[in-house]
Amino acid sequence: MQLTVETQMDVIRELSQNPSIARTAEGDLLVLHSNSADAMAGCCERLHRSTDNGRTWSPPERTFVCDMRLGGLEGTVSSAGDVAIVAYLEGSDIKRQPRNPKWGRLRRSTDGGRSWSAPIDLNDRRGGVMPFGKMIRLRQSGRLLLPTYACENWLDRAGSQTVGVIFASDDDGKTWSDVGTIEQDKSVTDVRLLELAIVELPDGRLVGIMRGDAVTAEAFPYGLRTESRDGGRTWSSATPMNVNICEPRLTLTPDGRLLLAARSWPGNVYFYYRPLKPHEREPGTNQTETVAAGLRDEYLSPVKEFGVVFFTTEDDGRTWQPLLTINNPRSGPLAEDADLLTRHRYQAAYPDIVWIDDHRLFCVYRQPDPGLPDLRPGLTYSHIYQRYVAGCIVRVD
Repeated sequence: MQLTVETQMDVIRELSQNPSIARTAEGDLLVLHSNSADAMAGCCERLHRSTDNGRTWSPPERTFVCDMRLGGLEGTVSSAGDVAIVAYLEGSDIKRQPRNPKWGRLRRSTDGGRSWSAPIDLNDRRGGVMPFGKMIRLRQSGRLLLPTYACENWLDRAGSQTVGVIFASDDDGKTWSDVGTIEQDKSVTDVRLLELAIVELPDGRLVGIMRGDAVTAEAFPYGLRTESRDGGRTWSSATPMNVNICEPRLTLTPDGRLLLAARSWPGNVYFYYRPLKPHEREPGTNQTETVAAGLRDEYLSPVKEFGVVFFTTEDDGRTWQPLLTINNPRSGPLAEDADLLTRHRYQAAYPDIVWIDDHRLFCVYRQPDPGLPDLRPGLTYSHIYQRYVAGCIVRVD
């Protein structure tokens, strides 16, 4: 398989975070993005449309806002046939507003995203869920599945088990129920699963890929894989893959090959948290630590670059090899001697992909731009540089 970038472009040239993209039954492209990071207070989601395969984009057609006094939204748009949904977590960032609860919800559209239903709750016995993944439609039954993840206690996310939760709908998205749960293998103790994506293979099996979030300073955040052979009701224990990833997106090529797009970074780089110094504290928040980086003596994955990476697999997602890296800072390539944290903070992230024809994918991603005004100068987490939505067309041969 060969991947090449045909075109790179700005998609939404304003303060943006965490974009997602969908293609309607009529062929329009929809991009959803938030105006701030981590569902903080005042964070909303804006929906844009392109009728020319991403060459031009409309102003926001719809702005989704939160009805919680201190809350914000973090969401994903997806489409399956005539049904489109915007699924989102409603709440606020735990580190900065820990008393605010979180709720999973979605809105449904059957007219190509021009009008949307009232919110539909997506809550299981654990409370709110995070619907990061994209909705899919099973080929044989027509059932809709939506992958999410949930935490037993959102206020103690580091100390509470996180699980994948699969929601299903048999009425084209009008009602949803949780039908399956994914837990990581008991031997995996140094990472926890987040950001679940699923895809149906040509033989009907479902494969799920998850971000592995390190819970100890020494842990390497390998992605995790799981599989279902009964339509998503039961799943194998999630086990580590050979690559370190965040924000995974899965798709099948028209001839049935599996592709993964995700943020990644060199396999010899590790991240950890250090305490914030007094002058780094952001007023009015509870954040006490920030990210730091170091180098290992060896590569623990085949990844050699920072950015959005496209991976291919020959064994249904158990192991992956990088094919293409996308990273396009607005200010141009970084200096060769740029430190690790600078490279990390400038890297493209939060990709999403959709097919625009049998050979081309449209990929959107979050790209830092130090030229945009820094509205939160005291924040030293990975969102230190303001971001915009960039995009590219990737040809698959």
